[in-house]
Amino acid sequence: MGKVQFYYNSETCNYERIRPSRTKVIRNIFLYALLSLSLAASTIYFLSFHYPSPKEVSLEIEKDNLQFKWKLLEKESENLDLLISALWIHDEEMRRILELDSLPIEIRKAGFGGSESYARLLSQRLIFEEKIVGAYSEIEKLRAQLNIQDASLDTLMKSAMERDKFWASIPAIQPVENKDLRRLSTVFGMRLHPIYRKWMPHKGFDFMGKTGVPIYATGDGTIKLAQMTYGGFGKLVVIDHGYNYETRYAHLNSFTVMHGQKVKRGELIGYMGNSGRSAGPHLHYEVLKDGVQVNPIGFFEREMGADAFAKLLDHAKQVTIPLD
Repeated sequence: MGKVQFYYNSETCNYERIRPSRTKVIRNIFLYALLSLSLAASTIYFLSFHYPSPKEVSLEIEKDNLQFKWKLLEKESENLDLLISALWIHDEEMRRILELDSLPIEIRKAGFGGSESYARLLSQRLIFEEKIVGAYSEIEKLRAQLNIQDASLDTLMKSAMERDKFWASIPAIQPVENKDLRRLSTVFGMRLHPIYRKWMPHKGFDFMGKTGVPIYATGDGTIKLAQMTYGGFGKLVVIDHGYNYETRYAHLNSFTVMHGQKVKRGELIGYMGNSGRSAGPHLHYEVLKDGVQVNPIGFFEREMGADAFAKLLDHAKQVTIPLD
């Protein structure tokens, strides 16, 4: 209670209680209320500043988690960008190996839509609109670049498979094993024919050995011909290797393949013989490119090891006279 005040009334010669005016009472009440409200507000502010509510604590934790995840997302984006750059380098190296055109950087960067692509996001008027739209833009860019890289890798794979098929088809081994080879004539061009005794062109190699020595396909292909011929080659096998390459295997004793059959490099196709116009058991072997005989010596090195190729040349030095 407030302190009670008295005054001395000279008329009554008594002490009487002082009665405050109505205005003063109202003013005092207002000041008291204002003071109380200020004190309450200060208390609430102090408590809220130093002692956040459970909801505020929860929101703060959620905010920290979101910031942490955002940093992780930015880091992952940077890592993906570095990975794509590394893929570009390897992709260009493979293109050089496979003799493919380089992919322009403008295509690799993969242009994509502008801000209209994010109209839905922009319409939401997000608090962190610029940051969110930027993140979506980066993700879209990476996705587009990965799609381009995926298409490029598909092209490389198809080209590599075709290149493997090409190299498997090109004549690249000798048709007779070294252990079965007695002599070898590498004369390619004019020579004295052993039967007609006159100078005539010789457009292949002669592998000399015993009758019955196995003869092998020198590359993958399809049997174009396997029959007895009467133009001098006797029993003849012709393999179409594709890519405008063919090989001929003449003077065979017999063959183990038939027209239209698919064969692989190193597969048995027949046996050495002396059929047709021949001065002794041997295999006359030809390589044709675009229908024209070419020197077979340039093809043996592709698959043969250095030792095998050296042995082949040693056989070639022993004789220079073909048998057909």
